[in-house]
Amino acid sequence: MTADAMVATALLLGMFVLLAGLYGLFYALAMLFPQPHLRPISLACYALHFAVMVVIVVATPLSPSWKALIVMSCLAYWAIPPVTWRYLVRLHQEEGEVDGRKPAKHVARTLVGIRGGS
Repeated sequence: MTADAMVATALLLGMFVLLAGLYGLFYALAMLFPQPHLRPISLACYALHFAVMVVIVVATPLSPSWKALIVMSCLAYWAIPPVTWRYLVRLHQEEGEVDGRKPAKHVARTLVGIRGGS
């Protein structure tokens, strides 16, 4: 791998991770504050994340095993925010049942407990 290819690959991998994080962040914000522009931003971040994955697979000198790991990671990142969100909501609903309180009917109310409100 040449020095230029190494720098380009490192930048692409950095973008890959950054866009995955932005997708998760905007997904959580869209669930926490249901505003119409947040969900499309999260989807756009994932679309860019997917596009960077394609560039990494097609244009970098990484070995096939690394490229397969990148593809699998990209597919896994799609599912991580929704699964994590459902788990957090369920966890806090169960806490409400254990404490004798009614479980939260709305995600925003559940998040008040996550954020430390009363």
